[in-house]
Amino acid sequence: MRHCRVLIADDSADIRLLLRLAIEGDAELELIGEAVDGAEAVSLAQALQPDVLLLDLSMPVMDGLEAIPLVRGVAPTTAIIVVSGFLTGETKQKVLGAGAVGFVEKGGDFGELIAYVKEVGIERFGS
Repeated sequence: MRHCRVLIADDSADIRLLLRLAIEGDAELELIGEAVDGAEAVSLAQALQPDVLLLDLSMPVMDGLEAIPLVRGVAPTTAIIVVSGFLTGETKQKVLGAGAVGFVEKGGDFGELIAYVKEVGIERFGS
């Protein structure tokens, strides 16, 4: 069975560590890269073509909202899930309008996040 290939983009080393541990703890997921800002996320998405990108909104150089359409352009099959602590109703509409498939709030249950990543990833690459 093929693994769901995941790229993380978050400027917080602590958040990247927590996401990395959660992903590496699941046999169906494979962490293929980590970015520290939106520009690096676009570059890595283009090079690695992940199944799922976990993307923070508030990052230096280029924020997640700016990165979403650029990732869509260079990695059109990648499902973008926004992971942010700043998810107002307006922000949710903006990220979906820009091309993200969904969003989760930081600080939530990592088990639910991993289940969502797998659900979205399986829709993209099949079982």
